[in-house]
Amino acid sequence: MSERLCLERAATAGVREPLQRVNCPGCGRRHEGPSVEEYCRFSLYCCQGCDLQFWHPVEVPDAAWHEMVYQGRDQHVMPLEPGHRFFLSSPRAPRSGSLLDVGCGTGNFLSATRAAGYDVVGIELNQNAARFARKRLGLDVLPLRLEDFVREHPDRRFDVVTFFEVLEHQDKPQAFLKLAKSCLKSGGYLALSVPNRERWQEGTEVLDYPPNHLTRWNARTLNNFLTAQGFEILAICEEPLSVRRAAQVLSMKLRTGLVTRIAGEKPPSPSDLWGMKPQDIQVTLERTSRSVAHQVASQLIRLKNYALLPAAVLMLPYFRFRGYKGAYLSCLARLKN
Repeated sequence: MSERLCLERAATAGVREPLQRVNCPGCGRRHEGPSVEEYCRFSLYCCQGCDLQFWHPVEVPDAAWHEMVYQGRDQHVMPLEPGHRFFLSSPRAPRSGSLLDVGCGTGNFLSATRAAGYDVVGIELNQNAARFARKRLGLDVLPLRLEDFVREHPDRRFDVVTFFEVLEHQDKPQAFLKLAKSCLKSGGYLALSVPNRERWQEGTEVLDYPPNHLTRWNARTLNNFLTAQGFEILAICEEPLSVRRAAQVLSMKLRTGLVTRIAGEKPPSPSDLWGMKPQDIQVTLERTSRSVAHQVASQLIRLKNYALLPAAVLMLPYFRFRGYKGAYLSCLARLKN
């Protein structure tokens, strides 16, 4: 189903039926009540207990789907993300020790922490990314799920466990956190980041919907979630609005329909690709990546974002005064003894 049809269906949803007999994946509380948003055949609900927002029904893509849809991101070292920089600069974080990074990608954060003096290990579901990290950066990265790592290394414990931009992809975040907790030494540290659902945005950000993101978090939800599992919150940081983010949101606000007019269609989103057969996904991605019209449209979008940078610089103080927030939420916590 296309994004346009998804949005049209959401706009005409009318009165929504209450969700019956479904538990919140963050705290386990039974939820019965109306949804707060509709997208395709998914409904977003907000737990009255812990405030977590979660999508239902939940369908989790396998590793092969992720490797296919996000191909290209596993062949080079990405820049450090806000959560990475938050941990590396935090005065309350340890400066050395053993560290496990869950969902480490091609190893950008592991490489930085190794250089800072940590003894690092990573696990990454995308086998291509794990292979890149091992061969190009010489990192100890295993192509495993967290539950597989715990099963194969039941006695291994770390001073620090990290997972950046990973929690929102989990269909069972409570179970995921318990597994991460089992990898920590007594008094060990946990560091993570998630998209901030209170960030400033305009329109629909397709990557924030199923099957890509399955939950939505804010500072209150994250605090409730971690403290319920025996963690002491040391710091929670809402990323300040940056010039680059402000320019992107202004660009979204000033939509022109240029991509559709030039390319004849929008680039496929994860929701568009979900449910397709693998061969159809590959054909769709190859067609759009090789299309000259799509390439021209993408370049024009980049130029539009760059053109809005001066306006973003001038308006940034006003945006921050209005309380507009950046995209990410980072947290450092410690396991209580």
